Amino acid sequence: MRSGLIAQKLGMTRIFAEDGSHVPVTVLSLQNCRVVGQRTADKDGYVALQLGAGQAKAKNTTKAERGQFAVAKVEPKRHVAEFRVDEANLIEVGATLRADHFVEGQLVDVTGTSIGKGFAGGMKRWNFGGLRATHGVSVSHRSIGSTGGRQDPWSYLQE
Repeated sequence: MRSGLIAQKLGMTRIFAEDGSHVPVTVLSLQNCRVVGQRTADKDGYVALQLGAGQAKAKNTTKAERGQFAVAKVEPKRHVAEFRVDEANLIEVGATLRADHFVEGQLVDVTGTSIGKGFAGGMKRWNFGGLRATHGVSVSHRSIGSTGGRQDPWSYLQE
């Protein structure tokens, strides 16, 4: 098993094949992804690589993280993640990982974190229509109103 990468999604585009069909692709940006540490079976009980990406100010990192980055001889990283690997696929600490880390045609698993939207109302969260602009509605135009009865409307006919 090979190590993963930490990347930032820039957007989507498409690539045209020779037959004229298009293939949707995701554009990713690798932001100085480097190996920050190694986990070995002897010391930690499992084998993994610890990667860091992005750039962080030293004052915004903890003293323990600063010590870890100093041992690895890399500048402080904004994002740090661990990837389980095989013993044979360990990469030396301080190495920079680039897109050529993957081979052509290799399948990858992608995990993402969506941007938080905070406390959203029903119109934004569930695409509700909201209330009318006039006819007695004041202050609550973007509220969701009624969400239906408590039980099936036909249940009283089946008794």
